[in-house]
Amino acid sequence: MENPKWYIFSRKDNAGFNGISQDTENVEKLGEVFPIVFFIIATLISLTTMSRMVEEERTEIGTLKALGYNNFQIITKYIIYSFLASSIGGILGALFGLKFFPYVIISMYQMMYDISELVIEFNVYYTLLGIGIMSFCIVGASIYTAINELKSTPNELMRPKAPKPGKRVLLEKIPLIWNKLNFTQKVTIRNMFRYKKKFLMTIIGIMGCTALIITGFGLKDSISKIMDYQYIDIYNFDMLIGLKNSLTSSEISSLENELRNRDEINDTVSAYLSSSEVKYKENREDAQILVVENSEILDDVIQLKDLKSGKKLTLNDDEVIITDKLAQLLDVKKGDEIKLLDSDNNEYTVKIGEIAEHYISHYIYITNNLYKKLYNKEVQPNIIYAKYQKKLDENKEETLSKELLLNSKINSITLTSYLMKTMDDTLNAMNFVVYVLIVSAGLLAFIVLYNLANVNISERIRELATIKVLGFYDKEVYDYVTREIVLLTVIGILFGLVFGYFLNMFILSTCEINILRFKRIVTPLSMLISSVITIAFTIIVNYMTYFSLKKIDMIESLKSVE
Repeated sequence: MENPKWYIFSRKDNAGFNGISQDTENVEKLGEVFPIVFFIIATLISLTTMSRMVEEERTEIGTLKALGYNNFQIITKYIIYSFLASSIGGILGALFGLKFFPYVIISMYQMMYDISELVIEFNVYYTLLGIGIMSFCIVGASIYTAINELKSTPNELMRPKAPKPGKRVLLEKIPLIWNKLNFTQKVTIRNMFRYKKKFLMTIIGIMGCTALIITGFGLKDSISKIMDYQYIDIYNFDMLIGLKNSLTSSEISSLENELRNRDEINDTVSAYLSSSEVKYKENREDAQILVVENSEILDDVIQLKDLKSGKKLTLNDDEVIITDKLAQLLDVKKGDEIKLLDSDNNEYTVKIGEIAEHYISHYIYITNNLYKKLYNKEVQPNIIYAKYQKKLDENKEETLSKELLLNSKINSITLTSYLMKTMDDTLNAMNFVVYVLIVSAGLLAFIVLYNLANVNISERIRELATIKVLGFYDKEVYDYVTREIVLLTVIGILFGLVFGYFLNMFILSTCEINILRFKRIVTPLSMLISSVITIAFTIIVNYMTYFSLKKIDMIESLKSVE
């Protein structure tokens, strides 16, 4: 026997393993971003709440101090309370989050890969890490606030905390604007800068929530546009016909004439399609090689365009055109040389002439002459692209397919409409993740606004009671408070639109699966809807605030505690 030729492959040489490995890395990157944004916003809310709780119990702290309790005993109460709150909330969140979100993501990838039912275990490490960081921040804030309060004497603590004095703002130095504002508008602006912590908390919270909502809608925009870009702008064929092996050129020409003579079909283009592994340095990817006679023929069924400029690309007999996602994965550019591997692992070096816009799968476009020069063999077409005279409905397409399959020269029929439906099902699974993100961010925006509105009222209860005594109607008191919330929400939304755009671009660049290219866009409508959602929650919170303001007891609030 002759000495055999050995081929040694690692797991990375397996296309399926390599694909799911890269997709897993993308999800991992996604998991490094969203939790941080949510965590920061949730921590800010909790810090504000706990700080306010300690400040509201000044009288109780002063009483305990007067009765002889030492500072450590008093602080222990807030340590236990804040630790229990963060721990219980963290455990409940972990029980839900560690089961629900992985299940959604795994279900999405089960549509693309043959993955068995996975057992989702409770991750103790992430749970303890999350609870630990959250507890450290919240307990630390409680201790810090309590220590600051305990610096005062018992008699000072038993009195209500003096309201922060009003200060002049920078806008007052611009008479052209300031003098045109009415009294309540001037008060609103001064109050916003009077409570700087609340001012920053509200803006940061709303900015983060708006950015997350925009990211969700941006992902949806990018995913939904893939179908139009790929199957309308780039692909101009309606049917891919697979041919039987060993057909002669005359038989293929005869079949094309037969197809063109049908009432349903307008034009046909024959080509050779095969799979190949592409290599550049250490990078390897699987791609489809499409061999056509010349660029003019290809233009009838596939539009090759530059991704950035949109200019039309032309094939030549010296170089190939590859799709842009393949170029990204291989880390190559125009002018680089890549290697094509055949079934026997033989390598054929070819130069990249252009990089074409493409959104689904990886393709290398090559002319007949260049293919013959590379592989030193003639190539015979094994597929035919067909275009309809006019759009056919589903039943007519199915009837046409069945009739064509009766032809002895035809091996298979693939409909563009079927490809669109299959890809649409896959993208709908990804849309579900997007909806979860949008709903979660929206609820978080509501919690931020509601929490800060309550803190705002409790901090200024005596001030609000005073203006009610001075003759302000309920509607005027409501406007006095909510005007600040509305203005801060608008500022937060504006910052959120900018932050959300860049966050969306980053997420899209990391969560793309191997065979897809997302069109990185955020439509003006999505930005508008994201803003409207945040504004809607602001209106709901303001409506709930109205009843809280109406219940303020003027006499009780103004009673002296001396």
